[in-house]
Amino acid sequence: MGYRNVVLIGFMGSGKTVVGRSLARSLEYDFVDTDEQIQDVTGMSIAQLYRKHGEIRLRSEEQLVIKKLINRSGLVIASGGSLLPDQRNLDLLKDGGFFVLLHAEPEVILQRISRKNNRLLIGGKPDLEQIKQMLEQREEFYRQLADFIINTTEISVDEAVEVIAAKYRQ
Repeated sequence: MGYRNVVLIGFMGSGKTVVGRSLARSLEYDFVDTDEQIQDVTGMSIAQLYRKHGEIRLRSEEQLVIKKLINRSGLVIASGGSLLPDQRNLDLLKDGGFFVLLHAEPEVILQRISRKNNRLLIGGKPDLEQIKQMLEQREEFYRQLADFIINTTEISVDEAVEVIAAKYRQ
């Protein structure tokens, strides 16, 4: 297997955190959510950090988190999903990282993020049309990075974990 870590990418609400935690348990890996790490360091949510200090600071914090992770092994890493990730930051994880794109249909994403108050884009919670537009803008970027793609729209967390773990172990 030449991979040291599993890196989950995708839009917010695609399941990166919930699938990531369960996948980490299944693989007996540690779980790291880059957004949570940034929040722990800065004491601000991603949206607050962006509003107060701008995208350059956010990307800088993201890069610092990723640089701490790149030399570690045995991780399941959930990358941030509220903004289009910085290509340079994700490239740092690419060496030794098995990239899994979690995809979900826009209607399901809206339903999932509507249940949580911390699911905010910079301008607030997106509506269905905004989600569709952002998914369309990001799809090619995500697909280029992905070693494996799984649609989380109609499968359980356990099913997603089983499929991803099997593919990762191949």
